Amino acid sequence: MAGPEIDQEDQPLRPDERADFLSKCVHRSLQPLVADLGLSDAELQRLGKEHFKDQAAFLRTTFPKFSSLERLRRRGRECGLDAGTVAAWQEEAGEDKLFEEEEDPYWWRECPESLCFDLSSTAEENLTAGAPPTLQWWDAEKVAESGAFIAITKPAGMFVVTDERGLWEESPTNFIHVAHRRIDMPTKLEPRQRGICHRLDSHTSGVQIFGKSWAAFRHFVCQNSSHRVQKEYIALVEGRLGGSEGPFTGVIDVPMKKWQDFMRREFGSVACVGQGYPAVTWYSALRHYCIPATGRLSFWGHDRWFTLVQLKILTGRTHQIRLHMAFVGHPLVGDMKYNPDRYEADCALVPRIFLHCLRMEFLDMNGETFTAASELAPDLQMVLCELLRLSGSMKDPKAWPEGQLFPGLANILQQTKPPASAPQKDEDEERILHFCKNCSQLEVATRRLVRDTRTQERSAMYWSLKLYTGEDPVEEASSKHVWGPHVLWVPTELQQDHGRDK
Repeated sequence: MAGPEIDQEDQPLRPDERADFLSKCVHRSLQPLVADLGLSDAELQRLGKEHFKDQAAFLRTTFPKFSSLERLRRRGRECGLDAGTVAAWQEEAGEDKLFEEEEDPYWWRECPESLCFDLSSTAEENLTAGAPPTLQWWDAEKVAESGAFIAITKPAGMFVVTDERGLWEESPTNFIHVAHRRIDMPTKLEPRQRGICHRLDSHTSGVQIFGKSWAAFRHFVCQNSSHRVQKEYIALVEGRLGGSEGPFTGVIDVPMKKWQDFMRREFGSVACVGQGYPAVTWYSALRHYCIPATGRLSFWGHDRWFTLVQLKILTGRTHQIRLHMAFVGHPLVGDMKYNPDRYEADCALVPRIFLHCLRMEFLDMNGETFTAASELAPDLQMVLCELLRLSGSMKDPKAWPEGQLFPGLANILQQTKPPASAPQKDEDEERILHFCKNCSQLEVATRRLVRDTRTQERSAMYWSLKLYTGEDPVEEASSKHVWGPHVLWVPTELQQDHGRDK
């Protein structure tokens, strides 16, 4: 392997000098990979002379092994694994067997629009089928179990952290610790992941999967890396999704890149075609609520619409649902990062971000389907009850089952009817030109009405973000566009003027 050209002025580094040089002169995101490469002192110093933004490209062209390591770490991040776990797994299994997956894990890419009609989803009446009733306001409860896996509900406010501190910290807000205290699992002392297979955000509630062994954990991750784990969520979003006539279903196909600054003061995701990874979300509007700005809500100044949405994600990017729904102009209620302008008004209705993982399905190690369903979190059930009351749409206030602490999602949905779509006669398409501050390229965001080619009777909305080729006319993003990448959260570091070639 040919190494980089070494300057004569480069001198050997003492161990303490090498560690200090690595931390100061190498981009933070590359430091673990560079450490694994085993570079000589001269090679490390040559790398440190490259600009931060050019270091990854320099490593790819100079050290062939870097691309392999980079791929492993990326696949690990996609599956919710920390660098230590990936390194341990690599040493144990070898990189070729680390992530056994299909040749093309993005199996939908040939015709993503067909997902609008071909992607199976749980019927409304079965969203919480098989889920035990919720008995606690704030506790970890087992909802499903097989010979290899256990599904446990995570309350909002608990953290899922898989580093050394998160795995073992004895804290009432550490979900991994609480789950092992409340439910007896064989992985209680497992040193690498303690069985936790994936991670929900701290303020998101719902189903979390634990593997009963390291083999079970690896089985789940291999399926997850091929995007075969079915994950369904429910969320409350701003506005009347689909309007009054529809369509009320659609697919959001917008690549995303995880963002984190050096000090982790800013953390989230940005929409980016040039450097992002594929991310796809299917959605369906379940209910609309119109809440008048009267009484204690008069400070709103105007009536507001809200939509209860069922979602299914094919990928599990950081903040995927939150970013995608903000992209289409309907951000989640109670979301401080991607819906900051309405956060104060939302606090009059919700105690936290309205997002809950209802169901998960995947192929168990015995070849059968493992299904885990969770009842909607109690605090979010109470939010929906309040929306029914404020909107005046509750049919029977005494319809809740006697002796049950919380009514349950199914009973709440029975109080109202789903929105009815009107026939879609005209083709509808809108295209917005946007300059991405992350990759410094022009992108085109598209909102297009698509029809089921087999019947022509069903229609859906397909949202996408692609690189701009300059072939078709497109209008510049402006304040009149309430959807698109320009309405999303922008990290402080990217808010400076990057300039742009006209």
